[in-house]
Amino acid sequence: MSRPRNWVFLGDSLTEGIGSSRASYVTELARLLRQAPAHPRAVHDIRLRDVEPETFNPYIRTNLAGYLDLDPQAAGEALWLWNLASEGRTIDSDANWLPLLQNLQPERIFIYRGSLESILRPAAVRDGQWPAWVPASWRGFVAMDPRCYFSNTWWRRAKQIGIDRAKQVARKRLLRDRPSRPLLDADDMLAQYAALLAALRPLGARVWVLGLIPPDSSCFPGTPEHFRRLNEPLERLARDSGAAFVDWAPAIESSGLRAWRYRDGFHPNLAGARLMADLLRTRLDDVGRA
Repeated sequence: MSRPRNWVFLGDSLTEGIGSSRASYVTELARLLRQAPAHPRAVHDIRLRDVEPETFNPYIRTNLAGYLDLDPQAAGEALWLWNLASEGRTIDSDANWLPLLQNLQPERIFIYRGSLESILRPAAVRDGQWPAWVPASWRGFVAMDPRCYFSNTWWRRAKQIGIDRAKQVARKRLLRDRPSRPLLDADDMLAQYAALLAALRPLGARVWVLGLIPPDSSCFPGTPEHFRRLNEPLERLARDSGAAFVDWAPAIESSGLRAWRYRDGFHPNLAGARLMADLLRTRLDDVGRA
């Protein structure tokens, strides 16, 4: 029997996808690989994330949840794309997957990290000094971010629009009142990135670091410039660690595709996921021809 090949993807909601559809460049990459003219192997797409057993299902003890999309083609050796990204989780959580990765022995590992940690947010997210008028439920580090989309049910949509507008007024006031700060300062984020790359090195996999894509400045003031500044040391870190670096932001920003993100100006929608997958596949093809 031929040995299956494994590619692993680590990241946050930008990789996992959001909402019930979970539009992700990993799933779209699987689709592109299946559609390739020379399709010598099955390409399976599996998404896994850790969950809290007590809250996920009160009747069944579960600490992992996921979705499996099997390629109907069974000929040849299989390529498995493992999407291990989790929304709301930062880079330090990726070490939890090491026992699984040691057994998968992945051929390639793709890391798209740093975006969640580096968005400029109200200073109170870091120091906890919230004004009394900010509701407790708004004080989480992503709780005041713009909604990605609204419900199709009119009364739920109206409620969501009203709350989102109030949050954005409050968030922008907080950003004006005190200097904004990321969840992790640049040095701390890069240090955690370096620790992850060092932990992955014994696996012998080809590691790819995916550069930060700046969000919409109207939704996250000051953050695009911060992301662009971070990409340079992130690329140096990747090179020094023996990893490949993919700076896909320029190609995405110059693609001419206007509506490639949800309304929050941060998360890619289906069109954005397909654009990212195509760019990544092109980079992989270029390396293969080199």
